[in-house]
Order: sequence, then structure tokens, then C-alpha cells
Amino acid sequence: MPGSGKGLLKEILEKEFKVPVITMSEVLRKRYEKEKMGDERLMDYAFRLRQMFGRGVVARMCIEEIKGLNYDIVAFDGVRNWEEVEEFSKVGDVVIIAVHSPRALRYERLIKRGRADDPKDYESFVRRDFEELNMGIGTVISLADYIIVNDSTVDEFKVRAIEVLNKIIYGKDSRKDGS
Repeated sequence: MPGSGKGLLKEILEKEFKVPVITMSEVLRKRYEKEKMGDERLMDYAFRLRQMFGRGVVARMCIEEIKGLNYDIVAFDGVRNWEEVEEFSKVGDVVIIAVHSPRALRYERLIKRGRADDPKDYESFVRRDFEELNMGIGTVISLADYIIVNDSTVDEFKVRAIEVLNKIIYGKDSRKDGS
């Protein structure tokens, strides 16, 4: 969900593990800037695209972004529905990591972050949460292979994330082997 800490996980993947991360909303935003209608919100544009081309359209756009990259592992930040997972499954093995944070903490983070598309008040925050859930993100979260809870400090989240990523990427449990 927005404000959960996906960006921090992305940073860890890129800096600590040298894994390229494609942020789905950035790929979508590039197309949105070319095709938006009037004052259409990015969320509305994404909904319209999915209606026209199917719920996996953003994943297909992201797959195009990685063509020609020579990496064993590529991460995608911001999956919103199960159809996107199915699109990614067509081109490789998929492991889903969900980042979960309590609602109040996510709201606080989004207010501090202050991006143009972040909610300005609690009512719009709740509305955005339900828009995300209506897109199908709840299914992806509930079927995740790993869930990292981000409810404390940045350092604690990093420890949790590195533990999970070591397990996925290297097949080792840092708690057991001391690495």
C-alpha cells in the first residue's frame, strides 16, 4: 500500500544487492504524460488503461522496459493486481514481497513525503486506499511469498528486508549462518 516502505525496499535491492528495480508507477507515469486527458489523475489513467488493455497492461509495459537488460534478477516495485503477477510469470520466476505498515503510520509518512499525488488529508488517504484495494492489490498482498512488516525504525526495517532478500537471492538465512 502507499507509504508502506516499498521505496526503502527498492533502495536496499539496488544498493545492497545490485538488483535493478523497475518502478511500475514511473513506467506508467511516462505514458500518462504523453496520453493523459485534461486534468485526469494518474490513478484514473491507470484504471482507464486497464479497462482498455486488460489488468496486466502495466506489467506488460514494464516487461518492455527490461528487454535487453542482462540481469539474472530484476525487481518490480508497485504490483497492483494478480493479472500483473501472471504477466511477470510468463517471463520468469516470480517471488512476491509485500511490505506492510500500519495505516496510521502510512498516512503520517505520506503527509511528510508530500508528493503531488499523495493525499492531503485523511479522507483522501482512505479514498486512495480503497482505490488501491479495488485495483486488486489486496489479493497480491494476501498471496505474497514474504511479508516484511515496516512498523518501527528504518534500521529495523533494513534488517528485516536484508534477511528476507538473503533468503530469496542467496538461499541463506542470515539468522542461522551468521552472514
